[in-house]
Amino acid sequence: MSERFVRMAEGLSLGGAFLSALFMGLIVLLIVVEITLRTVAGASTFVASEYSGYFLVAVVVLGLAYTLREEAHIRITLVHSRLPRRWRRRVDVLVGLSSMVMTAFILVYAVLMVYETRALEMTADTISETPLWIPQVVIPVGLVLFLFQFAAFIAGRVRK
Repeated sequence: MSERFVRMAEGLSLGGAFLSALFMGLIVLLIVVEITLRTVAGASTFVASEYSGYFLVAVVVLGLAYTLREEAHIRITLVHSRLPRRWRRRVDVLVGLSSMVMTAFILVYAVLMVYETRALEMTADTISETPLWIPQVVIPVGLVLFLFQFAAFIAGRVRK
């Protein structure tokens, strides 16, 4: 059961990484279009900086789970590296559990933010008047992926 869950979580993390890379590509494309329009036609998309900001949030949040999967988050190992292997696993599980609790807490408030933004029909104060719940919805999605990957991380440490 746990092996199948770990594979599922890692697959979801990979999907999040793919979407993260897609949004990064969209940022590049949007900036290139903006520069080209300004240079060639003296015009603007008027939304390049706004949407680049939205896409940057998507890049970061959707990439969190994959970064954890690859153990690429910044980690201070001064104490951790000096612990016996058995204790390292225990510390990893404890850190994973506490990180899950914090991420779940943030997730609850992210969902509330999206819900309230949608209920209040909030839009951006820009020319596009983007409904703000649309770029915000990626935050809870990324946090759910992050939670699944934390669970897979813990399962991996418990199995060893």
